[in-house]
Amino acid sequence: MQEFNQMGYHQINEEDLWNYVTSFCWKKIRPTHYYQQINDIMKITPNQYLDYAALEAQVYKVTSLEEMNFDDLF
Repeated sequence: MQEFNQMGYHQINEEDLWNYVTSFCWKKIRPTHYYQQINDIMKITPNQYLDYAALEAQVYKVTSLEEMNFDDLF
C-alpha cells in the first residue's frame, strides 16, 4: 500500500488488492503456503493492479452513463 500511496493512488485500498489477487493472480490455483501468498501480495506493482482494474472496468462492470457519478472525477 505504501508504494501505491507514494505514487498518488490513495483511493486503492487493501480490499482492492485482495480482490486482485483472488480473482486474477490466484484465479486457477491459490498458493498453498502462507508465505507464498504474502510474497505474491507484496510483489504487486501499481502498474499490474491498474492493468487489472482497467480490464475489469471494460469487461465486467458495464454501466450506462446515467448510472455513473461524475462528481468523483472532479
